[in-house]
Amino acid sequence: MNLKNIKAYNLFLITSIIILLIGFYRSTDPNSSLDLNVHDTYFVMSNYHCTIVLFSLYFLTGLLYWVFEKLPKKHLITPLTAIHTFILIGSFVFYWIIIFYSKQLKSDPNFPLLDYGNQLINITLVNEFLLIIFIAIPIFIINLLIGLFKTN
Repeated sequence: MNLKNIKAYNLFLITSIIILLIGFYRSTDPNSSLDLNVHDTYFVMSNYHCTIVLFSLYFLTGLLYWVFEKLPKKHLITPLTAIHTFILIGSFVFYWIIIFYSKQLKSDPNFPLLDYGNQLINITLVNEFLLIIFIAIPIFIINLLIGLFKTN
């Protein structure tokens, strides 16, 4: 298979299926959850719900790219599509690389409460969230709007 035949919507649909499989595998534990601490408030979400939200977002993105591919006379800007795809798919892959790497980090024996692996995961998640919110999503919206209103 030629790499030039792989479209952005294929990558997003494959990634959404992978998210679904990983999420269902990891949510078999009834105590698995995502805890977010914001000041004095804890937000607790089950991994099942996080999986469904992430799957829906990646699937919807892939579906929108597929619709624009099939619409006649509506074309998206290729560099913007590549940047958006690289950020979203790359952040997913980078997150899992960090997960596997963080399991190898040991905590400090002098201060066992400080867990370097979880700290690295949290820093990665915050940076990826900011990158996606402030760069990838605006690029995606601009690309869709240009594709809708541009006449060929």
